Amino acid sequence: MRHIDQYLSLVIRTIRRSVAVDDKVTYTVDNPLTGTIDGTLYFQDGSRLEFTEQISLRAGRPVKQIYRYQYIHKKRSLFRYDNAPHYPQLLTFPHHKHEGNKVLAAKEPTLKQILDEVADLISRSSDR
Repeated sequence: MRHIDQYLSLVIRTIRRSVAVDDKVTYTVDNPLTGTIDGTLYFQDGSRLEFTEQISLRAGRPVKQIYRYQYIHKKRSLFRYDNAPHYPQLLTFPHHKHEGNKVLAAKEPTLKQILDEVADLISRSSDR
């Protein structure tokens, strides 16, 4: 990638191919190599995914400086992935996942992986 707009276009395409039924996404381009994308994606069961990615391109590859993906259903957070540096004991520090009251080691996810996890949760809850 030569310009941050290419990464932002990839994110938008990923969202369009997902199970989201609506979205509110904004982004800012600081310069050709850095930018931030914020959004909320809405799903048919009333749940939503709130996310932020602060991205910089290094050697043509996107690097997430800061990220947060929080999935909310019925006013309750079901999970949140982020890289805030506050759990140094985790093997994946600073990357981690919050599930309820638990904090779990987790590799840095892609937006596609998050959307697949959301789709799986929605599918399992509709099977009940």
